Amino acid sequence: MPNLIYATGTVAIGAGGVSVAGAGGPLWASNVQQFDKLIVDGFAGVDILGVTDDTHLVIAKWPFAAVPAGTKYQILQTSPLRFNGAQNSAEVIRLTGALETDGFFVFVRSDRATPDPSKGDEGQYARQASSGKEWVKESGVWNYQGISKPLGEPAPYDNAHTYSLMDVATLNGSSFIWINDTPGAGHAPPDATYWQVLASKGDTGATGPLPWLQTAAWATGQNYVVGPPASIVVHPINKNIYQCLVPHLSGAFATDLAAGKWLLIGQSATEATSATALAIGTGTKVFSAVTGFSYQNGVRLRASSNGSPTNWMEGVCLYDPVAQIITMTVDKVNGIGTFGDWNFNHVGQPGAGDLTSSLNLAELTNKPAAVVNLGIPPLLRGRLSGLKITATGVASFGVSVGVACDRNQADMISLGAALSKTSAAWNPGSGNGALDTGAIAAGFYHVFIIRNPVGSGNTDILISLSATAPTLPSGYTLCRRIGAVWWSTASSTFLPILQRGREFWWTGSSFDVNTTIGTTLQTFALGSIPPGVQVQAILTVIAWNAVQNTVWWVHDTALVDNAPGYGTGGTGVEASTATSGNMTEVRVWTDTARQVAARSSAANTTFRLVTRGWYDPFE
Repeated sequence: MPNLIYATGTVAIGAGGVSVAGAGGPLWASNVQQFDKLIVDGFAGVDILGVTDDTHLVIAKWPFAAVPAGTKYQILQTSPLRFNGAQNSAEVIRLTGALETDGFFVFVRSDRATPDPSKGDEGQYARQASSGKEWVKESGVWNYQGISKPLGEPAPYDNAHTYSLMDVATLNGSSFIWINDTPGAGHAPPDATYWQVLASKGDTGATGPLPWLQTAAWATGQNYVVGPPASIVVHPINKNIYQCLVPHLSGAFATDLAAGKWLLIGQSATEATSATALAIGTGTKVFSAVTGFSYQNGVRLRASSNGSPTNWMEGVCLYDPVAQIITMTVDKVNGIGTFGDWNFNHVGQPGAGDLTSSLNLAELTNKPAAVVNLGIPPLLRGRLSGLKITATGVASFGVSVGVACDRNQADMISLGAALSKTSAAWNPGSGNGALDTGAIAAGFYHVFIIRNPVGSGNTDILISLSATAPTLPSGYTLCRRIGAVWWSTASSTFLPILQRGREFWWTGSSFDVNTTIGTTLQTFALGSIPPGVQVQAILTVIAWNAVQNTVWWVHDTALVDNAPGYGTGGTGVEASTATSGNMTEVRVWTDTARQVAARSSAANTTFRLVTRGWYDPFE
């Protein structure tokens, strides 16, 4: 029956105190339960109300005199919490008996140097799992037995590594086990203080038989053996090296090889030659009397003239080692003429993107993609050639052939055939609509060349109210603005415009401004100029004033304004007192709102602007 008294160490209790202090190594946290009874020499027992830790207990108020430190005690392990019925008690007794019979360990906590003296029965073992240390209880005392651990994973010895008991290291073909209780580093095997040989390196074994015989030229009528050592031969023509796999009396080499009697173990690096006179050209070429070669069917070879190596043919080949013939299907050549001094060399199969310098990129299957891949569009930023707009006062306008760089320099856009477009909703092809979105209305529409880069890369023409953000059809991602047209709802036509290079001229003139200006700078919007872009308006300026020497001018709204005069300049001047005025043709940059600025040196200057056309930089 297990001992129900725990008495390790000593106690101290103050008079009237409610706590007990232990000393001398008690382990109350794991051995005492609430309602166990504490008995101190010379005093009646009291109930334990709680366990604080290994060295402190809680009790009711101590009713006796103070108990000095070092006083012996006993704890009766009789708490009702330890007993849960007869059946459970019987099960506990059965399990305890089984553990005692099987010699179950008393486990020692990792923070303890030795087992609890109150634990264990005679002959029972204690074990500390963290260190592998083991003890046995003999005559009521735990006696240290040593360390028991499994072997560590073998690894090459590392002088900087810290080894502990049962670690295994390998060095110079032997393996060693660390036997010192104290972990350490820097002690190389076979230092007997720290290491014990686990397995020694074995002796060098006896030399085995040679695998092969001396290499010899193959000959018919010879007995060849598998060995070891096996027969090794050199083929007399292709110079390949073979190992005998089946013992046999040699006949025809090709027959024996086909029967599986030989294994190719080394292919000759010797290239062939031929004196067959052949003209350079594509197609089938048969080279006879070939000597000194080692090829297999399907090899790709180049046959070059020995005397003129820049003349050559190449292609995939078949060979006949018996007849000494190479049949080449020539697909690439260089040079011309007939030659009979051929040298053969291995060459690689040309890839799908192979290029021939003499063709100057003509063999490219997708030249537009190549242009993009070469980074050419960014180099041609702003490039626009052709693509002239023709509007003659009918319900459609035309665009000529030409090419332009996409507005984002992503690719080039080429129009290979002239297109005619109407004011209807956009539909691809000549004679169809060009409007990107909404319903057509009177006014300017910007003209774009557009392209779908997918598939065949269709190119078309689109018109939009926006100069910078047209609504592109599905799939069309490339575009470039190439000009503008005016739609007249009154006549349901595109008004006549003449394009000359990057200049657009009205066939008549447009009276855009008719007003009076003074000494204060004013701005005027030109209705006959396309909005949304900066262009250079081509204007006729007409003005006069009753005051002689009145000066006026027209300029870009972004310029710094100065009062016009003989010292600062002007566009025109009133030379008399008869208000004769004058007319001047000027070019003035507009802003994106189509505005220009005007100012006079005197009040009440009659001022008129006639728009003739505009220059568009297509930026």
